[in-house]
Amino acid sequence: MELSKEERRRLKAERRLEKQGIVPATTFEDDKVTVLCVRFGNKYGREYVERLRNMVKRHLTIPYEFVCLTDDQHGIDGVRTIYQAPGPYKKLWWHKVHMFDPRLPVHGRILYFDLDVIIHNNIDKLATNLGNAFYGIQDFNRKFYSNWKIINSSVLSWRHGSHSEIYDKFMQNPAEAQRLQGDQDWIYKISFNKIKYWPTEWILSYKWEIRKREDLVYERGQRLFKDVQNNLNITPECCVAVFHGDPKPQDVKDRFVIDNWR
Repeated sequence: MELSKEERRRLKAERRLEKQGIVPATTFEDDKVTVLCVRFGNKYGREYVERLRNMVKRHLTIPYEFVCLTDDQHGIDGVRTIYQAPGPYKKLWWHKVHMFDPRLPVHGRILYFDLDVIIHNNIDKLATNLGNAFYGIQDFNRKFYSNWKIINSSVLSWRHGSHSEIYDKFMQNPAEAQRLQGDQDWIYKISFNKIKYWPTEWILSYKWEIRKREDLVYERGQRLFKDVQNNLNITPECCVAVFHGDPKPQDVKDRFVIDNWR
């Protein structure tokens, strides 16, 4: 039987790993999801990993393993740490590109979350029945431009061993890639014709779609909400709120944040 292009790429990646003495991902239990986060530097404390771990535990009911790719060698309960020395990146978010390294010791379906998201409803739909598809968020500028196509990389899902070109091409010339604004611009540039978008209502911008941009003020060098809202009307299909830019969850006193970011 003739293999698909995706299957041929995956087989090639497995053979490359075998030559390096690394166990290929497909020898693992393929129906077990790897929930992945990335933490480098000190912008986000360990409590961000712990709270993400807790939210996933509350809202993912299928078998999974929680993994953190990090330069912190100190372990966290309930988290498998993959240590990686910090790379020569001025902007630490470029370490996210290393998620697509086919040598990374993870397996199966990857479900990636940024550390500054809030999971508040069941997320099984983000990890199941996705086939070999690569999913990301249609960037939240969609709120203002209906045909906005760049992705937001706060929540991604793909099958490990696929899309290694995101990593491979980056490593060929990291300086060129870093001329772009961020990792999501690079991911989009390399994979724009392969990315599928999550349904809009599943993952929302907290500051633009759950709350309003007009609610923000600039204080003490950052954007904050000018008031507290405790009666937010959030669509029941939404399971993840994204805190891109400022404010971060720790800076918001809304009841929704207090109840869920823990």
